[in-house]
Amino acid sequence: MNSTYSIAVDSREGLVSDGLWLRSKTWDLTFISLSSILVSVPILTFLFANQATPYINSLLSALGIHFTWDADASRNLVNGMIALFIGGPHMYATYTRTAFEKSFTRKHKVLIACSLLIPIGVVYLGVNYFQVLITFFFFWASVHIIHQAAFIVNCYNKKMPQKISLSSRLIDYAVLFTALYPIATYKFVHQDFYIGANKILYPDFLRSDYIFYLVTAVFVASVVLFIAKTVSEVRAGTASYPKIILISLTGLVAFFIPSFPNLDVAFQGFNAWHSFQYLGLTFYINRLRHERGEIETKFIDKMSEDGKTWKYYLFNVGLTACAVAVIALLIYFSPHLGLSFDQCYYIVVLSFLLMHYLHDHFLFTKSEEIVLQ
Repeated sequence: MNSTYSIAVDSREGLVSDGLWLRSKTWDLTFISLSSILVSVPILTFLFANQATPYINSLLSALGIHFTWDADASRNLVNGMIALFIGGPHMYATYTRTAFEKSFTRKHKVLIACSLLIPIGVVYLGVNYFQVLITFFFFWASVHIIHQAAFIVNCYNKKMPQKISLSSRLIDYAVLFTALYPIATYKFVHQDFYIGANKILYPDFLRSDYIFYLVTAVFVASVVLFIAKTVSEVRAGTASYPKIILISLTGLVAFFIPSFPNLDVAFQGFNAWHSFQYLGLTFYINRLRHERGEIETKFIDKMSEDGKTWKYYLFNVGLTACAVAVIALLIYFSPHLGLSFDQCYYIVVLSFLLMHYLHDHFLFTKSEEIVLQ
């Protein structure tokens, strides 16, 4: 293998690259590919909570709690659970590489300055044009999730001993960037795309079945080309199996996710997998940066040492808990503020989440941090 793309690190710290895998077969399958099983957790939690509605309401009544459990309560249970334990921590993990890192803030002042404008825009839209905010968020979220998958694919490409052709890369990216949209487009065209009670906006001039047919045709063509390319690579002995597994699972999950009736819960499933990938990748990159002596902020450097995984995770959970406390305060004062539950939740979450998206679109151009040593 070309030494330019090998991970040459201290084996005493356990950071040894294994062939075409980013770190090792076990690590990659755990954090990158087979963690796709997490997609089922929010969906199954929602279904279980919904089925248990009569029993939950009976228990609440017996406890003297005047609250009616319904499908919306089950949806918010899923949102809160994913946000606290994985979605929120993955979002704040970004800042261990950007806003909390002295070298980054020094080199990228314009990016940091632009980031500070995002909460202002979120609050304004959240109070006055909430439907526009939610529509913008879900579009950017879909792009962000697929961009992360494309970043990992690019890392796998750079682990290959031979150069990957432009046509091969375009086919891989075509599968990733089209899989989410056939069923989603059908729901958009038929005005059936809701997040909770919030209808996602869709331009009238695109509300045609022909748009659905076009999007589906592009996806099907991408899959056919991907299968043909993969068969050819396997026969030639040039296949990257880590990349093939990731693209196949991502395409499969992305295609079926919009078919679930409750889209908020379904996308939380996709978010759970995406966030778990991100937490693993970010800690691994920070470990590599720590080994190279690149981290200037002391507390970030310390939590990037070997054996500090839980410290890193709990630090990000702590930041998430602070955000949850702010959400709780907004909900408490919501009758006076004139805000709905969803507005209180999304105004706080999106203030940090959209900054995370912006930072990551920059970080996802830096595959050398995990591949090139």
